[in-house]
Amino acid sequence: MTTTLVDASDQAESALLNLHKKFMSGNRPPEALVPLNEAAIQRFELLKFPHRKHEMYTFVNTKELVSTVFNLPGETVVSKDFIKSHVYPECESSYLVVVDGILNEDLSDNSAIQSSINLVPLKDAVDQPEIKEYLADTIEKENDVFSAINTAFISQGTLIDVAAKKQVEAPLQILHVSTGSASGNVTSHPRILVRLGELAEFKMIVKYVGVQGNYFVNSVMDILVGEQAGVTFSQVQEDATDAWHYSKTRVQQGRNSRVKAVNAFFGNKITRHHFEAHLKDVGAELLLNSVSILNDAEQVHHFVRIHHEAPHTNSTQNFKNIVNDKSRSSVDGTVIVNQGAQQIFSDQLINNLMLSDNAHADNKPNLMIFADDVKCTHGATVGQLDENQLFYLKTRGLSEKVAKELLTKSFAESIVQTIDFPGVVDYLENTLLKKLEA
Repeated sequence: MTTTLVDASDQAESALLNLHKKFMSGNRPPEALVPLNEAAIQRFELLKFPHRKHEMYTFVNTKELVSTVFNLPGETVVSKDFIKSHVYPECESSYLVVVDGILNEDLSDNSAIQSSINLVPLKDAVDQPEIKEYLADTIEKENDVFSAINTAFISQGTLIDVAAKKQVEAPLQILHVSTGSASGNVTSHPRILVRLGELAEFKMIVKYVGVQGNYFVNSVMDILVGEQAGVTFSQVQEDATDAWHYSKTRVQQGRNSRVKAVNAFFGNKITRHHFEAHLKDVGAELLLNSVSILNDAEQVHHFVRIHHEAPHTNSTQNFKNIVNDKSRSSVDGTVIVNQGAQQIFSDQLINNLMLSDNAHADNKPNLMIFADDVKCTHGATVGQLDENQLFYLKTRGLSEKVAKELLTKSFAESIVQTIDFPGVVDYLENTLLKKLEA
């Protein structure tokens, strides 16, 4: 049955509400998820699609996306060779494949870590009071309309549960595959929830790819990090160039917990990543790095909110964007220091390298501080290649083309090299950084 996500008319909200009724009756999700579907669509009715001056979409034009007619994807076979080509060497026996938002166990192989983690279907996980309460709370407080849509249309999801004191040695790769369409447009709504018990350690690589274009992937991932637990993860966005990618990563950190996230973005029609972190208890630490390399008319937009909710918490952010041709990037990042969150440290740096007069980079770093004993810094730069450095390299015998490639690659590599997974680093150096040679 063909089902439309959004109508191209001015009544997009009404069209989506009508679709939701069809989804609930025709594609009926599991009974345990129905309360979430219904609460989320009610939240959508309050939020509505963003208008041109919406605070969360200042730099993102959603008009084309909202007015595009989408179908839910049909049955599409994804080959094992395609999957293998996107699995990193360190994850050859520790990967999950999510096709159009649905976990495909036949294409997955988590044999290396299956005794270290517990995979629970979301329809079963909501029987746990902690999970049920958490999901209900996120719906009630949801401020991003597309994340609300994700919950309204989920028919499956996965809880990745890491028990207390469990040290998971091998990284787990979550490979999100959008099958796309040869005609028309399709959409999917992946949902992953990760929970770490106290003193647990977990490493994760999340990658988004497409078999073909003409799709909109609208993903949400929640990461709950217990006391003294640690998460190291990277997100690699490599969707088809004629696709839309919206994703939200929501992090909650307990006492003395650690989260390190280093992300890489290839860009497409529009990629938008919403990163929201809550440092809820003393000693929580967060590091967030990101690199984007954009050519042609590709776009990548970041919306970041870091909430320091307890004393002695630390957060560090470093964004680097290289924009060429008519591409666009933006970073809208705010650090909120709550009242009573004394002696916190926060640093945010946004650097943009412009390779074309037609490229565009927007920056909006912001601090909201409600405590008086803090150390918070932020800054943003937009510039071109350093002429002195370029001149020096040319005097050493390098051509101007090679000298420019060397400088631009060095700019991006400073982020890529902070990724903890050698296979991911090697891959990005041979793919993402190759875009600088075009």
